[in-house]
Amino acid sequence: MKKVIYIYGNLPAYRKDLFTSLDKKLTEEEIELKVFYGEHTIKATKQVEAPSFKTQKFPTIHYDLKLTKPYTMKGLLEQLKREKPDGIVMQFNQSNLTEWKILRWCKNEGIPYAIWGCNYTRPDMKKTLAKIRNMIYPYIYKNASVLMPYGTLYRDYFLKIGIPREDIVVVQNSIDVESIAAKEKGRIHRDFEHASTKILYVGALHPPKRLDAGIQAVAQLIDAGYDVIFDIVGSGTALDGVKAIWTTFSKEAKDRIVFHGAKYGEELVPFFENADVFFMPGTGGLGVNEAMAYQLPIISTHGDETVFDLIDGNGFFLHHFGDVQEEKEALKNFIELKPEEKARMAKRSEELVLQRASFKNLVNKHVEACKILLNKKSNSEQQH
Repeated sequence: MKKVIYIYGNLPAYRKDLFTSLDKKLTEEEIELKVFYGEHTIKATKQVEAPSFKTQKFPTIHYDLKLTKPYTMKGLLEQLKREKPDGIVMQFNQSNLTEWKILRWCKNEGIPYAIWGCNYTRPDMKKTLAKIRNMIYPYIYKNASVLMPYGTLYRDYFLKIGIPREDIVVVQNSIDVESIAAKEKGRIHRDFEHASTKILYVGALHPPKRLDAGIQAVAQLIDAGYDVIFDIVGSGTALDGVKAIWTTFSKEAKDRIVFHGAKYGEELVPFFENADVFFMPGTGGLGVNEAMAYQLPIISTHGDETVFDLIDGNGFFLHHFGDVQEEKEALKNFIELKPEEKARMAKRSEELVLQRASFKNLVNKHVEACKILLNKKSNSEQQH
């Protein structure tokens, strides 16, 4: 039986469904799945509890340097050597020093690896680091056996730098949107006739999310007389900084921009059901998928690349991360739409996410990528 090991910096709860289903599918293909992961670090994200698939957790050790904050996953490489996997899938992070060692080990041992992720240069990254990243990453991508971008944006980038099309499997990042849509069928009736507009953000609050800019855009609309409420659901390292900006706003703006803290599972449902539009001013993506399954119109950047393929003219695409003026204009344009136009956008959101980012497709594409990865190993062994 072949063995594939997935490497994750941490194991967020929203990945439990994916790995549970993927484990079942790969077992049917006579492929063993294991997930190696580190400790929860930066994002205030609920982690998987009692996983129904094979896992192993490794201690995370952090180093605080001037330009960056690298970390290692103690014992990971040594365990990989003991496991002797036939293939590795990782969400490569340049700050994870252990993963650099794993890349070298894979090359020396002839073990094929795949990179699954958004692959973008974070807008908050320091210029020096971004420049170094953009110089080095093409070599990493070209040495990978399989590339699994979240969407077509980076598929096209990979093709441009010379990656063979057959080595690229677009694995649209998603969650179980089918279950959400089925559960909500008949429950949601968004008429958009009410005067007030409820804006919603759900996700971790850390700097790349750019909630600092998002709240400024909303505050300016409120001060200009627009009847809006902004519900912010989540917590994280950027919360204190965002709240410090919030304290400078007018009383009315502060009353209408509400921080609800982190919510999970059923606690989140009323927020999605009662909102009018989902707003994502920075990085991210899965919050958009979830909102679309709840039939919410979207105002968003390309996020972690998934949104680029999802809203496709059915929403307000933000071309810049954290651009207050652009966000304010997009929000204003949505508010001023006729109710029937908003209703059309809402319905189209559900249709698009089910067509382009279904959970079934997510799992099947992972299986496809793993099979290609393992074929690379078999072909290499036959040549030698």
